[in-house]
Amino acid sequence: MGLALGILLIVVGIAGLSFGVYALRRGGRGQEGGIGPLSERGVHVIGGIRMLVVGTLGLAAGVYLLWVAL
Repeated sequence: MGLALGILLIVVGIAGLSFGVYALRRGGRGQEGGIGPLSERGVHVIGGIRMLVVGTLGLAAGVYLLWVAL
């Protein structure tokens, strides 16, 4: 059980890191206007940082579970 959950968390962590990097690099470019007090770019920066943090935590938890299971 721990092995499967560890692999799943590693995959989710890598996906989170990928989407976070994408949001930081490309998000909000070429769009006009905003959605309130923050610009589109600012929203993507906040979302990208949050995705990087969650992806890193998921990856670390998955590696830990694999280490414990093996």
